[in-house]
Amino acid sequence: MLLKDKVKLIVTAHSKQRMRERGISFEEILEALQEPVQLAYDKDKDVYIAVAHKGYAVVYAFHGNVVEIVTVLGKKEYEALMSKHGVKRYKVIE
Repeated sequence: MLLKDKVKLIVTAHSKQRMRERGISFEEILEALQEPVQLAYDKDKDVYIAVAHKGYAVVYAFHGNVVEIVTVLGKKEYEALMSKHGVKRYKVIE
């Protein structure tokens, strides 16, 4: 996902907490959004998941020209979600 100039980025309090817990900076969040190693779509929740080079995943949603960072998952959490729900719920885009 390339962030456009006219896109507003909102980071929820929950996401900020998860970022602190996992030692992930805002710059790393932006990097994951701009250059994901994998991008998936969660059909049930209508959110996207950008996986960073370091293995953590950023869950985000589009609301018009607003991108809301919903949460940040650790590598193990992301892998557990994908193995539990797999193709029934997630569509890998790239």
